[in-house]
Amino acid sequence: MGNLEMALSLRGKKEFEKSNRLLMDLAKQNPVDAVIQYQCAWSLDILGHEVKAVPYYEAALKLGLPEEDAKGAYLGLGSTYRTIGKMKRPDRHWNLGWRSFLRIRLYWYSGLWHFIIWANMILQWNLY
Repeated sequence: MGNLEMALSLRGKKEFEKSNRLLMDLAKQNPVDAVIQYQCAWSLDILGHEVKAVPYYEAALKLGLPEEDAKGAYLGLGSTYRTIGKMKRPDRHWNLGWRSFLRIRLYWYSGLWHFIIWANMILQWNLY
């Protein structure tokens, strides 16, 4: 088992301090590994060290994360900004997250709209 896997396993066992120490070492050794930077930010957040987590979240997003991790990083960073009182910054990151991951097509809205109208008619006319 590699060090990253060990750190994640420790976090899964709720051994947050040990996991964080290992992730902090990994982040120093691998400053261009986006996933390690993200996991380090997450571990700092769990421990309540939100201010320390911010540069790790930002580095992870700048370096480029896989889509699922990027979703978590945008959410974590926006939430952390709100927690530490940087109210203007989360809007920028929330908007980036929404644009990046919630690209809902017009046809989906159209289909949903037709479904709502149809369901409403059925309920009003007791056709069910």
